[in-house]
Amino acid sequence: MPDKIKPPLVLTAICTIISALLIIVYNATYVDTTGVITEELSRGLDEIYGPGNYSMLLNDDGSVRTYDGITSVITNEKKQLSFEIITDGYSKNGIHVLVGVSDNGVEGISFIELGETPGLGTKVRDEKDFTRQFIGAADNSYDFDTITGATFSSKGVKEAVDTALTVYNQYKEDFVSE
Repeated sequence: MPDKIKPPLVLTAICTIISALLIIVYNATYVDTTGVITEELSRGLDEIYGPGNYSMLLNDDGSVRTYDGITSVITNEKKQLSFEIITDGYSKNGIHVLVGVSDNGVEGISFIELGETPGLGTKVRDEKDFTRQFIGAADNSYDFDTITGATFSSKGVKEAVDTALTVYNQYKEDFVSE
């Protein structure tokens, strides 16, 4: 009987020791990136508003300010706002965009990451006429044309724009006072 128990006990001990070491290494090397503007975000912000000093809006406790559907709100010294949004297209959470919004409506859209089908869903990023149709939209009542073959991706981008416009219009006074 002891010969049958010994191997599982040894294996359990080894797994426990390795798990403990992994936890120690993780805790020793973890870097909190909350509120950090990554290179991808910086490129997207530069694409919408041009080079500048950008920062995420934070809550009083130092956490990144989020809203329903909004991952983060980013502003610059000119108080221009961009909303970071991750939404579904054909792929779950396949569209990661920045939507710049002001009182003039949508200022620009920049794709941070696009996990949509290459050649089809990626047309929402590659065909500039598609994203240009959103520029100037100030509320959710604008005309919208999908891209043939990329209907889900097109609707995902529209959902991201609608989310940004809704949050901007609903909380505009909060953003102005920042």
